[in-house]
Amino acid sequence: MYFELDLTKLKRESPFPSPIAKVFYSRGLILPTGPAMGIKNIFEFCLRLQSEAKICSDVIAGQKIHLPYPHAVWKLPMQKTSPGDQAPRDVLALLYPPETGEIFRNMGLVPEDAARSFVMNAEISFLVEKFIRLINNLYSPGVADRLDWLGFSLMKEVLFASGRSAGQLTMEQKIRNIALWLQNHSGEDPDFHQLARQHNLNYTQFYREWNRVIGMTPYQYVLQARLRAAADLLDLTDQPVSKIIEMVNFSGHYAFYRRFEEKYGMTPLEYRRHVRKK
Repeated sequence: MYFELDLTKLKRESPFPSPIAKVFYSRGLILPTGPAMGIKNIFEFCLRLQSEAKICSDVIAGQKIHLPYPHAVWKLPMQKTSPGDQAPRDVLALLYPPETGEIFRNMGLVPEDAARSFVMNAEISFLVEKFIRLINNLYSPGVADRLDWLGFSLMKEVLFASGRSAGQLTMEQKIRNIALWLQNHSGEDPDFHQLARQHNLNYTQFYREWNRVIGMTPYQYVLQARLRAAADLLDLTDQPVSKIIEMVNFSGHYAFYRRFEEKYGMTPLEYRRHVRKK
């Protein structure tokens, strides 16, 4: 089984700071040994899931790795990679624009070492399976957005499973990771206490540091994310405003109209006409 898919042409319903450009998946991939493979100006997050070789001995950026399967590789733009054997391997690779590597590095999701082994826990297994299932429905509405989020989630879970704990992230990285989660789950009703615990923070500490880094309360941030999502839906769909209010999980029509006009300086229908004239 093999496929390589270009996601750059797929329509995104909402902006995401690290959209996936291409996806590569193969079972039983055999790579030629010897000289370095073609150098690419991309950032790649690659899961080597299993192989008959048991131990991988590739050379990445001039350093020979010696890792069991499964393991993950973070390839920076223009890095050289030379396979160390021709044993078939199962691979899932997510390819991003070159500047994305710096975005992930600032989030604390790119380790100093290029490759790490990890324990295939239930969460990672679930994310990989969900990712592959979504690819089989690639052209369904919203799939590209979900793949972007799953890619981010996979990288985070794999990094933690490789032995790095959330406690090693800086406070700002923790807060920005929580903010990214809230941005992509703004239609849900977040439990801020639970989010704080998941990042090894008590609620008082979370609330204080959140306001320092983000500059507004968590609830205000979610409201702003819902308004942005509503604006995107007004632009990209013909859904009535009442349905959009329901879709973004805004509490009350009056509150939505008031907040929307405060943010965009016009009513929702005026906004739809305005953006579609451009």
